[in-house]
Amino acid sequence: MMKRNFNHIGWDKYIDLTLFAVLLLFPLVGSLFRVEMMSKVVVFIIFALSLDILWGSAGLMNLGQAMFFGLGGYVLALSYATREGVPVFMSSFGVTQVPWFMQILQNTGIAIILGMVVPGMVAGLLGYFIFTSKVKGVFFNIITLSLASLIELFFTNQQKYTGGANGISGLPPMSIGAEPLSVLEHYYVILAMGLLVYLFCRWLTNSRFGMILKSVRENESRLQFLGFNPAAFKLVIFVISGMIAGLAGMLYIPINSFISPNNIGVVFSTSVLVWLAVGGRGNLTGAMLGAFMITWMESLLSEQFENVWLLLLGAAMLAVVLFFPKGLIGTLLDWQYNRKIERQINRPEFESEGLRLNGNEFATAKGKV
Repeated sequence: MMKRNFNHIGWDKYIDLTLFAVLLLFPLVGSLFRVEMMSKVVVFIIFALSLDILWGSAGLMNLGQAMFFGLGGYVLALSYATREGVPVFMSSFGVTQVPWFMQILQNTGIAIILGMVVPGMVAGLLGYFIFTSKVKGVFFNIITLSLASLIELFFTNQQKYTGGANGISGLPPMSIGAEPLSVLEHYYVILAMGLLVYLFCRWLTNSRFGMILKSVRENESRLQFLGFNPAAFKLVIFVISGMIAGLAGMLYIPINSFISPNNIGVVFSTSVLVWLAVGGRGNLTGAMLGAFMITWMESLLSEQFENVWLLLLGAAMLAVVLFFPKGLIGTLLDWQYNRKIERQINRPEFESEGLRLNGNEFATAKGKV
């Protein structure tokens, strides 16, 4: 009985457990430098999950997902920068006091809340106009891509308030009270947040709401015929996706101690798309594995092959996309599903039932596997 129960568990769940076990135990074997790097990997896993629940579940490929990541990051960065008064990048432009619209960010607790609320509000406003206007497909992609470029340009031009192309640097590490967290403590805080986000996304995609989202992806017109409003479901998941991306952006700030318009624009948005393309979308595991693998490959290849690491990384990603068009995890789950169906067809009771069918029908059913 226990073996049968384990057989019903998809291999993606085993990979999830293994991945989180590796993340949990990594500080026992890794140096502080590698632990700090792994903190960044966990942040990118959260960011990848934010897109997977949108693209993988609802079929909405957001080409500007980094705008939500960057908005969350900038909110917390401005909070840190203005905590002790006017920062250097503002005073160099003659600003003598913190602007009124930034004074609320001097309260770190409020800034953390706004770091998720602001991306959610931007996603809600954008999604309302897009989805109520029934914009879909490539037009949705173009709008999100254009908006990401526009926000990146806006933050670059507002040098007085955002640091411009130079960004905001010298940001402090995460702290509880007056004491900053150590690298190890910081890592486990981020890992706990990553686990909570994963459990939330897993619950969301397996819920009735998640099932309806998959119906939106597969056949929106039929769902509308059944009395549902697809625009409302797409709007809700767009807002949730934006808020999770904003959370990832905030967690990124204490690790990197720096943020710039590059973290809010098209290039970074493309990176998360590649993670999902390599790992596979629509199952959460592929998003996490893609972010994990590519981030580590970037680091290790750049250390070993300074001049050609980009070519090697590009060749590896191209090979995965060519030979595994559904991503590594997507291909694995397809293979597992086909094996399960084949075992069911080859069971003796199915064979005896099939003998009572027309021979051609049985052969056709078996050949579809």
